[in-house]
Amino acid sequence: MAASRSTSSESNHVYLNGRTLEGGGQLVRIAIGLSALTGRPVSIDHVRGNRQGKKGLKRSHAAAVTLIADISGSKVSGGEVGSQSLNFCPQSARSKNGPLLDMSQVTVKSEYDIKLTTAGAIFLVFQALYPYLLHVGSRAPAPFVKVNIIGGTNATYSPSYDYGAQVIVPNFAKLGLPPLSIILHKRGWTTGPVDLGAVTFLIHTLRSRHSPEGENQPEESSDKDRAAEPLCSFPRINLMDHERGKVTQIDITVLAPDQPTLNADAEEGGGSTVRQSIEQFTQRTVRRETRKLDPSIFASPPSEQDPLKTSSSKSTPVPIRIHTSEATNHHSHVYILLVAHTSSGFRIGHDILGGMGGACPPKPKNKGKRNRQQAHDPQHDSRNEIAFSAAADLVRRCVEGFIGEISNESPNANPDQKSASTKRACLDSYMRDQVVVFEALGKACHAGVHRTEAMETETLEDEGDWTLHTKTAQWVCRQMLNV
Repeated sequence: MAASRSTSSESNHVYLNGRTLEGGGQLVRIAIGLSALTGRPVSIDHVRGNRQGKKGLKRSHAAAVTLIADISGSKVSGGEVGSQSLNFCPQSARSKNGPLLDMSQVTVKSEYDIKLTTAGAIFLVFQALYPYLLHVGSRAPAPFVKVNIIGGTNATYSPSYDYGAQVIVPNFAKLGLPPLSIILHKRGWTTGPVDLGAVTFLIHTLRSRHSPEGENQPEESSDKDRAAEPLCSFPRINLMDHERGKVTQIDITVLAPDQPTLNADAEEGGGSTVRQSIEQFTQRTVRRETRKLDPSIFASPPSEQDPLKTSSSKSTPVPIRIHTSEATNHHSHVYILLVAHTSSGFRIGHDILGGMGGACPPKPKNKGKRNRQQAHDPQHDSRNEIAFSAAADLVRRCVEGFIGEISNESPNANPDQKSASTKRACLDSYMRDQVVVFEALGKACHAGVHRTEAMETETLEDEGDWTLHTKTAQWVCRQMLNV
């Protein structure tokens, strides 16, 4: 594994090998965000060096680099699309009161616009900007910073709008971060015909955590506050301080075409449209698989002592409901998200994005003509069968991943290393990745504060849930924050 190397302590410059661990765009996003936050210059070689195909910066990475550089007044070389070497040099020094930058020279606007020319993942751009704007946004003239991004809302290998709104936002709030709102204007897809979407983020800053009304201090007191250079206030986060809780409810989100049903007589189908068929098959599959789990996972397991309780095939440990159901315009635009609500207030999610393997037949204008065609067109039946099989496979894979997230045991757990002093975190494996940078910032901000005895715990997190992304994020944070 490659390691960073530092030059003299005077420059505090950090050098990162972009092929370390996961070796993708996440390493770049976290590094430049923390560079701007700390005032530490960073150089990255072999950008996205472990990626198949084209390496170097993608448009979404370049957009994030450009915006953070503009806000922070940083100097950048190698920030263009395709660049495999990046130098990011903030011009602001570190604060005397903490590990983050001195904001006295930082100017922040109330609103920013980012327009990607392709359906690049909006939420990956936001991931780079969010920690920095949480901190410096307190200098904005409005109670929150508004960021408008045009790009992909449902993109491959990235969080969707739905996952962001239903999982990331409530979990961030539960862990002590300020309020965050996400407004969807239009969906954008990277699968099938490229379609640009639009999302607005309303970022309440860290200062709002200490304001009685949850907003920035009045303008008349801002000069005094800025002169005092308040201590950084990223909250201290220790996931082992939080209980995982029991599952109380499961939500289903389905985005799929409203084409005529694929196979109304099949066990998996039953709906009058593709979308409805996927909804019903997802509900049935979740119901079946949750009944196989340990009842202790759920808040209200079926009671065998209740004489009025029948063991119906439709009985479930907890309510399962359709949270969102939207029609899409192409057979490749299929998305499924499962979210478990827990008694401790956290959300555990798992999603999948894909297509149905073949074009659904166009919805005919003449219903009678359609019926005759379906009865006598073998090619039509074959397309239906292929598409239906692909959609059913998406459902099964999504449910399988979701069951792994909510079960008591991590799918990646090593039985030989399991001990009574370890437990699963309160988050799903993807959400775990999103929290790493805030864990590190909280630790850095409170480095000189001793935790109370009540907060000390000998319980360790089950590392079986740590993905390569989690480990990469932890590595970058250690290099940038020395924690």
